[in-house]
Amino acid sequence: MVLVERFDMKEHPSIVFDFYGRIAWRFHPFQVCIDHLRRAVETALSRGSNDMGFYCSIFVVVTSIHRGAKLASVLKEIDYYLQIFDTHKSVVPRNYLLLFRETVSVMIDNEQAKGTEEGHFGDMNDPANKLREAVYFHKVIQCFWRGHKDRCRRYSEKCMPILGPKGQFNSCMLKFYSGEKVEDVTAYVY
Repeated sequence: MVLVERFDMKEHPSIVFDFYGRIAWRFHPFQVCIDHLRRAVETALSRGSNDMGFYCSIFVVVTSIHRGAKLASVLKEIDYYLQIFDTHKSVVPRNYLLLFRETVSVMIDNEQAKGTEEGHFGDMNDPANKLREAVYFHKVIQCFWRGHKDRCRRYSEKCMPILGPKGQFNSCMLKFYSGEKVEDVTAYVY
């Protein structure tokens, strides 16, 4: 971070994404991280870096949910980002955001607030499908909030082998939602 400050790169979207999206949330208030990530979305899109804008927007949504923001506000923000990525004809970001929208909708009122079309996530049996992990992960969360314990565990069992390294934060979250014992939480946080 000293080099970032020395070369005045604090507003560079990829640096903001890496620091405030992946590291700073452990040490700084979530709202500070969200504010920086929102500015990074705008900066990235104004520079023509749609991919980086997408990554930052996803972390805005995720961090807002973890912060405990009003879900109706998160839903509006997702709709705003969907509109932006529709304008830029970005299909992959759109599908990820639709997945988040569906999950937030379930958390609000069991999908009554959905109001948009569903995402196209492809064949869930195809190992090459890059959305497979995200779809299964969101299904675990949705089943948890709907109170479907058995479905939650089944989706968790489908998702766990795809996740990769055991120490990933998502692995800990899957275990939490499916009711499995988490051996050492510090291995997931640090």
